[in-house]
Amino acid sequence: MSFLITPAYFGMNVAMNKKGIPSFSSVLNTGMKAINVVDFEQLVDDSGALILDTRNASDFSKGFVPQSINIGISGDFAPWVGALIADVNQPIVLVTDFGKEEETVTRLSRVGFDVVLGHLKGGFEAWKSAGFDVDTVHRITASEFEKEVNIGESKIVDIRRESEYEAEHIEDAYSKPLAYINEWVKDINPKEHFFMHCAGGYRSMIAASILQARGYRNFSEIEGGFNAIATTSLPKTDFMCASKVL
Repeated sequence: MSFLITPAYFGMNVAMNKKGIPSFSSVLNTGMKAINVVDFEQLVDDSGALILDTRNASDFSKGFVPQSINIGISGDFAPWVGALIADVNQPIVLVTDFGKEEETVTRLSRVGFDVVLGHLKGGFEAWKSAGFDVDTVHRITASEFEKEVNIGESKIVDIRRESEYEAEHIEDAYSKPLAYINEWVKDINPKEHFFMHCAGGYRSMIAASILQARGYRNFSEIEGGFNAIATTSLPKTDFMCASKVL
């Protein structure tokens, strides 16, 4: 598959003023088109469509269509779609849980994304069963993180909002909010491993999918995020080190 997510696909705001807005019925009809795996791959290659996988973070981490972006329908779906996909005219193809296709198309349309070309028939399981390439995210538990991390030596990236970080964070962690990923991604050393977390795992999986779509694989994403980490014995602090805040 030649399709590749590039930084041009992502931005901080979505342009909501469009000309020639199609009717919702036409948007829904197109978005509800079920596309078999062979045609799905070809459509992505031909159209440059963004593969948007709306399954939950746990399922996504275990297997997904390579170069998919994960924004779970069960979380803050619309705000993050609007914040991270720059162009409302960006063609999109969907990978969803069964029965979530119409809800996904509807919620995308509400925030101005009307160029949904269809969804993968049979979902990710159909892709996997057909023998196509599958990608995964290296996700570890908070307990595994506690065993593997060396505070003061390991790099820890906290992608929660600045206010969440300031309230409490893992000692020596860097504050790199998901909303600013276009800025801090350029500073990543692909040869340096880092641990990454948010509050519960939703946002860090979004970040993980974006990073992997751009070729970065040198990280471990932490399941359960800071909520799970807080139950470990790892040192936490409410002191904000200015040099570690974006």
